[in-house]
Amino acid sequence: MPASTVIYDMFAGSGVVAKKLLNGNIAPENVHVNDIDKTVTDKYFIPGTTVSNLPAVDILKSLVANGSGKETFVFIDPPYLHETCRSKNNYTHEMTAGDHLMLLLHVRDLKCNTMVIHPVCALYDTMLSNFRQIEVKVRYHQKTSIEKLYMNYPYPENLHVKDYTGSDCWDRQRIKRKGDRLINKLKLLPGQERNYILSRIKRELLNESAAVKLFSG
Repeated sequence: MPASTVIYDMFAGSGVVAKKLLNGNIAPENVHVNDIDKTVTDKYFIPGTTVSNLPAVDILKSLVANGSGKETFVFIDPPYLHETCRSKNNYTHEMTAGDHLMLLLHVRDLKCNTMVIHPVCALYDTMLSNFRQIEVKVRYHQKTSIEKLYMNYPYPENLHVKDYTGSDCWDRQRIKRKGDRLINKLKLLPGQERNYILSRIKRELLNESAAVKLFSG
């Protein structure tokens, strides 16, 4: 997920994703939590967040109409197509194949950064064929489901939650160990040297960011 200033969780469910998103140094009021089932949002209402109980399509329409851009991130984890569900438990608010089609038609109109997750199926593969796709294994009730992430943006250089930097758990562990070594080296330096290096890093990164904006503009 790219760094963002406004976030929408369209099908909040248990609220797990929304709570993780709040760890990304973002103002709670800029996290929009939506679920058509009010009893769901009432269970985990997050103080300061914007909570709504609207059909997701209505919100997508408003985002398109308002011209929401790359500063906005939309996460969509809808009730799965019936034929792809491994669990026997039904959703309180099911979606028909037509509902899924309508949802995806509006997803394709979005200009903001958007991620959709759904079990592998022809409808989503076809409708989101222009999206970047990654297969993931998800465990539900001791069963493994092959699902896909569909993203309308390239792999982001600046992640919203830095803790998940890396391609997998092993890569994240490698990066963490590298960070630990560098931090330990800095801690061993005399205070003035450490502060000089930190200020130098900050200055170099700011200059690099300014140069990128200049040439990209």
